[in-house]
Amino acid sequence: MDPSTHRDAYFTNLLNNNDFLMIEVIEIEPSGRKIQRGNNFSNEEDLLLVEGWLETSLDAVQGKDQKHTMLWKRIHKYFEENKKFDRLRNYTSLMNRWSTIQQATNKFCGYLAQVEGMHPSGFNEQDKIGKAKVMFLELEKKSFNFDHCWRVLRFHPKWVEHMDMVKPKKKPSSHDSTPNSINLGEDEDFHVASSNLERPIGRKAEKEKRKRKEMTNSDSLVVLNEMAEIRKSKLVLMQEARDHDNKMLCLRQEEVSLKQDELRIQKEKVLLQQVKTRLEEKKEDERIMTLNTSAMPPMLQQYYLQRQMEILASRAGKN
Repeated sequence: MDPSTHRDAYFTNLLNNNDFLMIEVIEIEPSGRKIQRGNNFSNEEDLLLVEGWLETSLDAVQGKDQKHTMLWKRIHKYFEENKKFDRLRNYTSLMNRWSTIQQATNKFCGYLAQVEGMHPSGFNEQDKIGKAKVMFLELEKKSFNFDHCWRVLRFHPKWVEHMDMVKPKKKPSSHDSTPNSINLGEDEDFHVASSNLERPIGRKAEKEKRKRKEMTNSDSLVVLNEMAEIRKSKLVLMQEARDHDNKMLCLRQEEVSLKQDELRIQKEKVLLQQVKTRLEEKKEDERIMTLNTSAMPPMLQQYYLQRQMEILASRAGKN
């Protein structure tokens, strides 16, 4: 057989599992080595697929007329560039697998929302998850096997936004067993279901959204700058107030010191005045004591004699 014929040859086997009909493709390389594209995805492949879906999105600004397959080719490119295993997957296989993960996880999220809405007494987080798994098993007739995917998707903004977009209106039906879950039946046409996996918003809406975001960021930056300036002004005013208080304290201390100096000077003046008075009195006493009263008139002589007696008596009392 011609090598080109080997390179282009594919053998397909229809493998029927519980979720949907998968195609197993076996490619034969020119060397004769078979590269298996199996139906069983490992947890590692699931997680890489989830990561690729979260990291890849349609660029709405380039136009919303992009083909849906372009998204999955980009996810496939991301998958191939980041995988740590040898198994090959084409983008259709990844799209099919994502549909299975999404459908099961949507329903599980719905059951978990129902459990949380009941506010069961004494239930912790693990109890609620366990109850949701029991509901999934009873109503879907199979186990929920995508815990590893759900834990990555659960709080991611893109998944939360996706859940808000695909959340259906509750239909009044007595046979509706999952009113809060995403009701995607296995018998629906896959391409119809998968076409709703990622709906980009329009170019104008995306530009408006980015413009609003930029304006919001700009306004936030202006507000932050104004708050920083106000904080800086407050700090300057507080420092000026502290400086003013320190200056006033220094002035009051100087005023007290000046008053104390003034009182000390007044006391010294009084003491000097007292010394001066005593010196003048002593000088006057010496003059009186040295007077010759013999030539004085009798009355004046009697006055100075009396004064001399008083001076002598005063000095005797001090001794």
